[in-house]
Amino acid sequence: MKASDVAVLIPAACKEVLNAMYFTDVLAETPQEDTHEGVPSIVQSYAFALKFSGDVSGRFGLCLEHGTARRLAANFLGEDETDIAEGDVIEVVGELTNMFCGSAVSQIESGTKFVLSHPQPVQQLPAASSEDLIFVGMETDSGPITTWVVVDKAGAHREN
Repeated sequence: MKASDVAVLIPAACKEVLNAMYFTDVLAETPQEDTHEGVPSIVQSYAFALKFSGDVSGRFGLCLEHGTARRLAANFLGEDETDIAEGDVIEVVGELTNMFCGSAVSQIESGTKFVLSHPQPVQQLPAASSEDLIFVGMETDSGPITTWVVVDKAGAHREN
């Protein structure tokens, strides 16, 4: 399975999570790309990534501008945006990463078990020259969200 095969699952998975848990709607999707073009500067963003392993293994991540992250955290916590502490924003963005990835990989094959690592902040985006990297962007009513998926070249990996 290639990153593009996983990436086609991301928009629907994200729409479901954003609507149910963050009270946010996806307004538009940007085409899948394998470059950093249109991806927000990581310095001005919250960026998290995690590893997933199962029949397909790789890494999943997301990048949100500060304002988008604060609005999503406020929606998720049911609080006013001005009352949200920085630590709460970081925790909510990490959980959003986990929910997006879990929702997307659970659609790969019914009954397939995946293990997700704990989301970690990242200081840089995956290399644009990676052979199996896809970025998927979404415009939401809370602001832009960029996700990415990298599928391991080794192919399938099954957890016992």
